[in-house]
Amino acid sequence: MSSRREFLAGSLAASAAAAPGLAASNTISLRTHEWFGDKLEQFPLPPGWNVRMYQTQGAKNPVLTPAEIKKAIQSPIGTQPLREIAAGKTTVAIAVDDLTRPTPTHEIVPHVIAELNAAGIKDENILFVAAHGAHYQMNGMEMAKKIGEQAAFRHPWVNHNIWENLVDLGKTKAGNQIQLNTYFYNADVKITLSGLKRHGTPGYAGGPKLILPGISSIKTIRFMHNEVKQARRPARDAQGRQIFHVYENEQRDDMIEAARLAGVDFSVQTCYNHDRKPVKVFAGDVVRAHYAACRFGIPNLSTEFAKNADIIIANAYPKGSQLHEHFGWANAGLNDGGSVVVINQNPLGEFVWHYNDQLSFVQRGGGNYFKARAARKPRYKNVGQLMLYSQYLQARELGDPALPPEIIGVRVWDEVLSRLKKAHTGNHVEVAVYPAGGIQHALATHDIPPEA
Repeated sequence: MSSRREFLAGSLAASAAAAPGLAASNTISLRTHEWFGDKLEQFPLPPGWNVRMYQTQGAKNPVLTPAEIKKAIQSPIGTQPLREIAAGKTTVAIAVDDLTRPTPTHEIVPHVIAELNAAGIKDENILFVAAHGAHYQMNGMEMAKKIGEQAAFRHPWVNHNIWENLVDLGKTKAGNQIQLNTYFYNADVKITLSGLKRHGTPGYAGGPKLILPGISSIKTIRFMHNEVKQARRPARDAQGRQIFHVYENEQRDDMIEAARLAGVDFSVQTCYNHDRKPVKVFAGDVVRAHYAACRFGIPNLSTEFAKNADIIIANAYPKGSQLHEHFGWANAGLNDGGSVVVINQNPLGEFVWHYNDQLSFVQRGGGNYFKARAARKPRYKNVGQLMLYSQYLQARELGDPALPPEIIGVRVWDEVLSRLKKAHTGNHVEVAVYPAGGIQHALATHDIPPEA
């Protein structure tokens, strides 16, 4: 019997045992258990199947050294150096994202703290604020993983509260009443630490998003999501690449206004790779540093999709706690009637609550969970079988109103293999593997002008 400590460290990650007759060359290695060990796990496939890995364009970007991270933080865009901003000040608040985000914040924190200490800020006067927006609140174990055990030991931290302890800062041009976390707002120096990934609402995640929705009230969050409308814009450029509309995006503009009203002094944006390691860091102004990060980050995670796959295997790493986002891989080059396997070897599973999304679920079912679940409609009619593999799978995930009802839940890899072999006979089987499906996206560009 494994101890609780071993479980939390990810020691229960069972590597799939190679079945008799399976060629080692068709055993794929995938990173799993984000935040719980970040293991390389083996998944065997039948010999003779043509297996191809579809990596991000930035897969070979070198991982930053601590010295390079330090240099990036000391070379800000659009602001003074952090130690100059903090000079003569007493208190600091640092907003960070939660475990639904792959951001390796623990690798950034020591360098930010070093700048603050150099400015004379005492450890006990540096407060971390968990900017989880409408997600569930973090616990001590989660915060230690996010900011690092030493930082959690040396500095106080608090969860944001979307319901109270808020300061009212007036309305944005869109009419959104901005209510923000009072602890963050009342600090002498205000800092945000975030990472970059795809996100439909703001065009691309990061930057001012850590303020709205990160440390905003539920009223402010819901207004931005539900009332601020985005104008229709081209979905693709002349080369057929997806366009992430980051510039003059109405919802992101609302976020930017909130960040300006909050008075964010310094922001650090981290671009990471398929292993959650930092490959580029941009620091400085919360808007300008984010634009610079997007210019690098969007091509970094862009991926050429398969065209004629019989089977798609999408690894939810490193964002498995937002599992509902990953079934769209069924549209990434699958032949009609093909199979899709979403792997989510993450002990947290689909995150337990989202105060904004849950409102729509309740309304859809008229306050009845069973009606909301029954109201789900199949989404992927081109898919022969849509499997979700996780040794941690729970009934709540298969019944989640946000997940497609046609999912087949599987807790043993041998059963996945059995279902695949039954549906795909012969040796000419094309398998497309997206090893970091949680952050990969189609070949894409952005609309940020050079001068922004």
